[in-house]
Amino acid sequence: MKVAWSPFRPCVFIAVTNSGSVYIYDLLASQQTPSYTLEYKVPPQRAGRGDNDKTAYSIGFNPVIRDFLAIGYGDCTARIFQLNYSLSRKKKDEEKLLRSLMEEKD
Repeated sequence: MKVAWSPFRPCVFIAVTNSGSVYIYDLLASQQTPSYTLEYKVPPQRAGRGDNDKTAYSIGFNPVIRDFLAIGYGDCTARIFQLNYSLSRKKKDEEKLLRSLMEEKD
């Protein structure tokens, strides 16, 4: 499993499982349930080839266009996802809220 924190939203992180599923968490919305789930789909040009390694090897947030997320998979494909606007725009006092969430867990 690969995990990456958003550089734009302190309470948002992405987790990609070895089966290729993408889970997008917003800790302000829920601390247990992902806000969005994206399932891995075999690209049409690779269908039936049997070499579909769904393992994510890289996750990258676009530093300029905040809404875009790239994921590189073991089958030599990359996917670009456009995130919901709310996942890439920082909320008021978000860092303070994240600190308070972390303190609650201690």
